[in-house]
Amino acid sequence: MTRLSRRSFLTAAGVSLATPYIARAQSNAPIKVGGMLPMSGAASIEGRQVLLGLQFAVEEINAKGGLLDRKIELVIEDDESNSTKGVTAVRRLIERDKVPFIVGTYASAVVVAAVKVAAEYKVPMLSGGSTAAAGTDQNTPGDPWFFRSWPDSNKQGEDTAKAIVEKFKKTKVAIIHDNTNYGVTLADQVTRVVTAVGGVIVSRDSFNAGEQDFSSMLTKVRTLRPEAVYIGGWAGDGANIVRQAAEIGLRAQFVGSGSMLSDDFIKLAGPASEGFAVATVFEPSTPNPVGRAFADRFRARFNQDANTFSSIGFDSTSIGLEAMRRVGRPDGQEIQKMIRGGMKDFALAQGPAGTTAAFNEKGSVDFPDFIAVIKDGKRRLEV
Repeated sequence: MTRLSRRSFLTAAGVSLATPYIARAQSNAPIKVGGMLPMSGAASIEGRQVLLGLQFAVEEINAKGGLLDRKIELVIEDDESNSTKGVTAVRRLIERDKVPFIVGTYASAVVVAAVKVAAEYKVPMLSGGSTAAAGTDQNTPGDPWFFRSWPDSNKQGEDTAKAIVEKFKKTKVAIIHDNTNYGVTLADQVTRVVTAVGGVIVSRDSFNAGEQDFSSMLTKVRTLRPEAVYIGGWAGDGANIVRQAAEIGLRAQFVGSGSMLSDDFIKLAGPASEGFAVATVFEPSTPNPVGRAFADRFRARFNQDANTFSSIGFDSTSIGLEAMRRVGRPDGQEIQKMIRGGMKDFALAQGPAGTTAAFNEKGSVDFPDFIAVIKDGKRRLEV
């Protein structure tokens, strides 16, 4: 038998005695979960609203004692809607913070790049607002690593287009969209569906996100006398378009993409937002009792109404946390399996009454969008 010196023996004994203490200290440490959103840049309006939902979900679970006898710590990375920074943020959250899942992000192009990295590390991502079908289309059917707890842009575009023709009775439609994957996908879907249900697309114009002057484009559109104008893009751009359209006298039913659901859109567009219509998965007046309860708690906490952005942040975070609770440990691979097929009984704040986290094989949840119209400075559900 190998002989140990007294020093070696004491060192070995000290290590063995210290190990249980270290393990206990580690087991009581907070569980970090990741959030990746545009806190700055063109989509920061939306990103900051989504963040409130993430924070609220974590606050509520910590108020109940945390999860797995540990507190939850939310770690946020700002991707600035930039794919390169998004990839770096994912690596940092996984390698540095050891997060078992990530809620992120808003810009779909960033999702497409970032989820490839997350999948390599076996860490699931739950959408922080990304709606473009490209996010879930890149998933392997039956084995998704990116999850969206609401319908993709194809379904949003379809529901919006049908509302233009069937609800608002407008058949001459002009389309204005940004050049992001999100904007192009929506414009394509609106074009297909409007045409299929008897409408006509009188023009289609695109712009770069962040542009400020739309006067030439809108003047040209005005000469075509459209009955409706569909806008696909981010909230700030949409507000500028609606406001400038009013200034040049372009009168039509304006309809926009889900990114234009925040109260900030109404503030930025001002009186020109009156009558603006948008597809939505949540409003405080939702007929979904789970959503209504969330809206009441949110208002009590933040002294402001919840909106679609805060609801999707809340639902995405809640799904990840509940999946981790059911798994019993912060294990990304096991959490992905649970989200993939074991959450069909988990009720969501979004969607109609009875909507649950029943993800399809591509990682999306299917339900019909609501249509909301801005009246007296507030969104009202059209039911």
